[in-house]
Amino acid sequence: MPASFQRSRAIFASDDSPWRPRSFYAHRRQIQRALPVAAAAFCTLLLLILFRLGLFSSDQPPPLIVDPTPPHDDGSSRPPFYLWETASSFKPVTLDPKGKSVKDLCATFPRHILDTIQPVLKLGHADLGKPALDAQMKTVSACLDNVLVFSDLDDELPSGHFAHDVLSDLPASYRDHVDFGNYTYMRQLRESGALDVDKEATAKIRGWNLDKYKFLPMIERAWSARPNHPWYVFYETDTYIFWDNMFRLLDNFDPDAPLYMGSPSPGREVADTKHQVWFANGGPGFVLSREAVRRLLKRQVGADGDYLDAPASHRWRDLLEHDCCGDSVLGWALYKAGVTLSGLWPLFNPHSLHAVPFSDKYWCQPVVALHKTRPADMEELWRWEHANRKHEFHHPGQPSTRADWDNMWEPITIEGPPKTATFEECGAACQEHSACFQYNWHGNKCYLVQSIRLGHARDAEKETEEHKGGSFQSGWLSERIAEWRQQQRCEVVQWVRPSLTRIY
Repeated sequence: MPASFQRSRAIFASDDSPWRPRSFYAHRRQIQRALPVAAAAFCTLLLLILFRLGLFSSDQPPPLIVDPTPPHDDGSSRPPFYLWETASSFKPVTLDPKGKSVKDLCATFPRHILDTIQPVLKLGHADLGKPALDAQMKTVSACLDNVLVFSDLDDELPSGHFAHDVLSDLPASYRDHVDFGNYTYMRQLRESGALDVDKEATAKIRGWNLDKYKFLPMIERAWSARPNHPWYVFYETDTYIFWDNMFRLLDNFDPDAPLYMGSPSPGREVADTKHQVWFANGGPGFVLSREAVRRLLKRQVGADGDYLDAPASHRWRDLLEHDCCGDSVLGWALYKAGVTLSGLWPLFNPHSLHAVPFSDKYWCQPVVALHKTRPADMEELWRWEHANRKHEFHHPGQPSTRADWDNMWEPITIEGPPKTATFEECGAACQEHSACFQYNWHGNKCYLVQSIRLGHARDAEKETEEHKGGSFQSGWLSERIAEWRQQQRCEVVQWVRPSLTRIY
């Protein structure tokens, strides 16, 4: 090997040589291996600095939930209200009603829901030609293509609907009842052509006395005409139903459970017990599930396939003769069939529009139905409902006083100080009472009211031995009412659970 080459190797291999190519390459490989680690450390440090400066949020998106929402607690710790999230089925939900016809407004109605709900309107021949029936057919019942109308006589209604006589389904033995004689007499006038023509003869008919006989046969007839509907909604000519809320309510219940819903009223007691049976007041309307109807109408069958008992409408003849009201008898018949009342007050409200005593018990609860609705109020309320569903309809307390006006409702009224001598002093007493919202002066007596009620016009009463009579004067603490309304935010919609202690 040439000496020069050997020197070259010696020079490059010598430890004290300034030129070390092998060590350079070795260090470069080490640096290359260390660069990723250093870069990661630098990025981590940079992110920590940025988080410290608040430039990024450290919150991470929650993990995706792949399980269904758990069912609500139905035990002793359950909340006092149903925790439902409901939505309107009306399209559009709101509509400016100005200049709109009934047909225009009904175009928003969700008619497909009527496949599951059978509306049943109960009336009497005496209702024909009355403002209440006309208002009912132009508002609450206007959009119901499938409504069944039952009465005490067959009649063509001005709206084009036909009212079916359900009393004709009852056996001849009912003719022995004194009240039922009104039906026989009315039929005779119809057959002779004197009904509504001979005013004096027609005026002798006591149509209200026939009302109690309609309840059971109208349920039988509804089931016969439209069987197996999930829900049957029964109401009267002066009932105002908020169909939007009714649909939302029923959408959250099982129609194959024996459900009987309405505004609770006390009925008769079970013999030899202190147990009182409650029934749904017919005025605000009531609802029966199909299972409830099945149980009510069920008949025992013998070995030969024959029915052993009479139809439901025939079984309670004796009770109907002595009971004043058909809704009471119906509640008892349902109880005997194993169906008890689900009292949904104040959803089913026994008050009229202007008689609702607003308070904590009447504010955040959806209203499903009202009773004793005046025709003018029914039309105005129906159009308001189609508008934008604001909080306001009429404001009690505007103006702060009204003469010849009664805003009082006795069950929630407290008597004012005995020394008040004038209407003005009565108002001052209300101002001093922290729970008072409004006051009423009548018969030189002051009444303080702990709820908010609009009331209605009322003429002066004549003096009697029991009452001093006199005019009615009403007043409201407008500022206190406005402050209370502002505080009632209704963050939770209070779909109340059934109760027989929460009534009126």
